[in-house]
Amino acid sequence: MTYNVIITPEAETDLRTAYRYIRSRAPVAASEWIRQARQIAKSLARHPERCPLAPESASFDEPIRELLFGSGNRGTYRFLFVLLDQSVYILHVRHGSMLPLSPGE
Repeated sequence: MTYNVIITPEAETDLRTAYRYIRSRAPVAASEWIRQARQIAKSLARHPERCPLAPESASFDEPIRELLFGSGNRGTYRFLFVLLDQSVYILHVRHGSMLPLSPGE
């Protein structure tokens, strides 16, 4: 089955904020980072259930899954998403060093 991947406005804001931060330090790397981030988001169209439940899942009504992206000195980002019907809703994109998402954020 192929899922529709929907990036919520909050997740889009997260992506743009991370991009601007990276761009301020490494402009060339930032362009590659955002391209790869969008590509990894699209990869959730196939087998999103492959991704484990996020620690946040225990605090919310719907199971929240996470897909990790990046490594090394640029850091790891967590794509937090839910599966509803035949759609993947990316809720947030958070740097791995950030505390887990809590209800109300």
